[in-house]
Amino acid sequence: MKRGPLGALPQLSRNARRALVGVGALAFLNALALVAQAVALASVITTREGLPLLAVAILARAGLSWATESAAARAAAGAKEELRTQLLAKSFERGPGWIADRGTAELSVLATKGLDALDAYFTRYLPALVTAVIVPPLAGAWILFTDWPSAVLIAVTVPLIPVFAALIGWYTEKRVRKAADVTELLSAQLLELLRALPVLTVFGRAKQQAGAVRQIGEQHRKATMGTLRIAFLSALVLEIAASLSVALIAVGVGIRLVHGDMTLMTALVVLILAPECYLPLRAAGAAHHASEDGLEAVRRVAEVVEHEDKARPRLPGGSVHVDNLRVLRRDGFAPDGISFDVRPGEIYRLEGASGAGKSTTFQVLLGFLEPTDGTAFVAGDIAYVPQKPAFAAATPRAELELTVPGAEDIEQIAHEAVAAHLLDRQITDLSTGERQRVAIARALLRVRHGATVLLLDEPTAHLDPVTSRKVDKAIKRASDTAAVVLASHREKEATDDETFARVVTEETQQERPKRLPIPWKGAGLGILAAAAGIALTALAAYLIARAAEMPPILTLSVLVVGVRTFALSKGVLRYIERLVTHDETFRLANDLRAELWLRLVRTQRRDGLQRLVEDVDTVRDLVPRVLVPPVVAIGAGIATTVLFAFIDPVAAVTLGGLLLAAGLAAPAVAVWTERRASTKLARGRRKVARETINALVAAPDLIAHDAHHRLLAQLHAEDVELAGQTRRQAFGTGAATAIVLLATGAAALVCATTGNPVLGLVPLALAEPLVALPLAAQQRRALREASARLQFDAPERPEQPRGKRIRLENVDVRWPGAIEPTLKDLHLNIEPGTHVAIVGPSGSGKSTLFALLLGFLQPERGIVELPRATWCPQEPMLVSTTVRENLRMSGQHDDEALKEALRKACLPEWVDRLDTVIRPDQVSGGEAQRLALARALLHDADVVLLDEPTAHLDEPTARRLLRQLRQDGRTVLHITHRPDEAARADLVLDLGTPAYR
Repeated sequence: MKRGPLGALPQLSRNARRALVGVGALAFLNALALVAQAVALASVITTREGLPLLAVAILARAGLSWATESAAARAAAGAKEELRTQLLAKSFERGPGWIADRGTAELSVLATKGLDALDAYFTRYLPALVTAVIVPPLAGAWILFTDWPSAVLIAVTVPLIPVFAALIGWYTEKRVRKAADVTELLSAQLLELLRALPVLTVFGRAKQQAGAVRQIGEQHRKATMGTLRIAFLSALVLEIAASLSVALIAVGVGIRLVHGDMTLMTALVVLILAPECYLPLRAAGAAHHASEDGLEAVRRVAEVVEHEDKARPRLPGGSVHVDNLRVLRRDGFAPDGISFDVRPGEIYRLEGASGAGKSTTFQVLLGFLEPTDGTAFVAGDIAYVPQKPAFAAATPRAELELTVPGAEDIEQIAHEAVAAHLLDRQITDLSTGERQRVAIARALLRVRHGATVLLLDEPTAHLDPVTSRKVDKAIKRASDTAAVVLASHREKEATDDETFARVVTEETQQERPKRLPIPWKGAGLGILAAAAGIALTALAAYLIARAAEMPPILTLSVLVVGVRTFALSKGVLRYIERLVTHDETFRLANDLRAELWLRLVRTQRRDGLQRLVEDVDTVRDLVPRVLVPPVVAIGAGIATTVLFAFIDPVAAVTLGGLLLAAGLAAPAVAVWTERRASTKLARGRRKVARETINALVAAPDLIAHDAHHRLLAQLHAEDVELAGQTRRQAFGTGAATAIVLLATGAAALVCATTGNPVLGLVPLALAEPLVALPLAAQQRRALREASARLQFDAPERPEQPRGKRIRLENVDVRWPGAIEPTLKDLHLNIEPGTHVAIVGPSGSGKSTLFALLLGFLQPERGIVELPRATWCPQEPMLVSTTVRENLRMSGQHDDEALKEALRKACLPEWVDRLDTVIRPDQVSGGEAQRLALARALLHDADVVLLDEPTAHLDEPTARRLLRQLRQDGRTVLHITHRPDEAARADLVLDLGTPAYR
């Protein structure tokens, strides 16, 4: 792995190499302008000459600062674009198995939030690093030319700064990696909680998880603050070393002035240039902690990108060959010695009980998994329908267009898959059966446009018999040109036509941002730190002015002590201010995250991960940048103006007017010139983050259909747009920074004509607190929007009284945003102990009824009497932990109860696996469903709601499972698409056309 201040960045990014050259050239010109400004300012103070040169130098420094900021931001945007593209491309190349092992949440955080840390690297660290290489030698050379004793002192003390920085940097390297691990773990754990949110709500344990969310955030806060303490300690050491060195130089110059060994003009030039020999090194050290997160992200990207994988070639043709295929999974081989050959025109059915290795066989054929023994290969392009389809686009139409760009037969293919009416719906609004139909349409479209192998893993598991029959016919037609391998537990049934599904628009909640608290402790310490820096400059200038009068040396002792005191206090106060401000904002973020979790519990929003991670982190990062700088700038400006009022009222008025003008004009120009680029940039980053995690989740489907290249191209195009917004934002920020430098430079120019060194030098020290104002103004709107997304309306719903039976009279139920109710005028009266089969076409309202019974939806009208319910959903919602902890999501139970529940769920072979850590993609669909059923049976409730619990089970296992459920004695509502299961129920509730007779 590449080491050093740049890490592997130059090797991975062409933009980084360009930035080094560009920023270096600008730094050289800035050094020349700096020397010219120092000489001209000293000349104006002492002789009233040199005003034109001083004005030109001030203008040059303002313009160069503008150019440097723009160049750095351009490089940051370009480097992130390059690295994100490389990371995602390599991740897809390594396959969905590797992505699952690495973690989709962790990878998405690395590709988005991790790489976003490069902004600070390019805009703060890289310019400071390059400036530290160029400016100190040039400024030091001029000091050597004018005052060699000061140059010697600088030459002795300057090397100490990088030595301290290196020592502390080595110490913090492991801590930074640990903090990055904790950040990725935070996202992974929150993703697990969100995956299980619906079942946790049903089991009455969701609100309790607010404590877990807070604990996760607290772990993140402690890990990050531990790193920042060391990183800020580095800045403290550098600040003290630099400040004390400048103080020693000021004292030494003062002593030589007293003895008449140098002129006042020379002393002023040295005093102005000496801090510039330390400032770049100090800035580089202070910004190093900001660069560490970015460099750590680069290091992790390099680990992925530099790894070589052997590509698996795809052979031409149209056949599937499997010979004695064996794959070792958990406790045995599954599949265990399977062999078959399939050619176009043939349909091969993979059979076997749940867990026999059907899905594993598909993983091998797709190249996602290596076989233990035997051979398996596919000749030809593949179309694939997985058990659990995933999609990268927002609508089915967009998904199909991504799969086959420019296809003109999308409507026709969607009609064959009974999905034409779903094309313009939001995929997030689709039921499981509707998503399956979209996946089938996607595969059929691939076959129509050249795919010669069609792999289908239980494509009709969640479809009613009507739709299933139509899909079977479409698959049969596809087999005319493709070799078809089909895994299914379903028996074909002929039934009538289906009804159309509900139409739902995007759900909305009112978002009203509340005023975020200002970190007043940190802001107050920031004012004190800024005041200490201003006092240091003022005392050093006054010390030199008094020394030029050649008074007795003892009369300067108080000033000498004052200079040293403020030199120390400035660094200490800045260190404490940084720690306090970050700690306050991390605690605020932790509180917001816990409150947001409770809102998500009440609303069950689907975009919870982005809000819990992206938006909370945005608030956390922007609060110190938006709310604190105005307070510090106002405090420092008032303090300096008051100081000037005691010295020269006219100078105070001049300074106050210019500071007020800069404080108002710079933010206004920044906001005006960027044209809301900051807001668009924040929205664009959220979109890229959302699409990145969608792409990683949908990796198997995208890779199988060779659509990941097109998706990466789309993401790259959005990255290019983001880069444009970044450049626009940097243009505004750079222009505003130039205004600040012009204003403080003009104040120094005007006040220097008074001949007072204090009035001439102090305005330059005010640039530091003022330059933070433009960026604060630009990011204010982004902060408000992120805050609003965290604090949307989510009223507490009153707890409904619970009875023993289910009673619904004249009930209408509507999904949020739906055009009309999904269920209308519903009547239902179910006595305790009844086994009810709920049937009907996919989209006819079966899941809507369950949402009503579970309390996720409130009725628009009617009388509702509901008992306590437990739930086994279509999607098992297992989390990546032990079997024991997955089962205990329903409540605290001893191991014997857990084992009994596993037996009831027809999983006797799992009773000795309670400590086995499972991952949702490492268990078969049938096993996952039965684990979810065991979890549901453990919950103390009067009604058991089962949403297609046998969809992925073979017939014998399904019948055995239902017999076990009948012995449970509780009321059972069972959604099914299997007519034989409906026939054995006590009551059949048909929500669609009379398809079951």
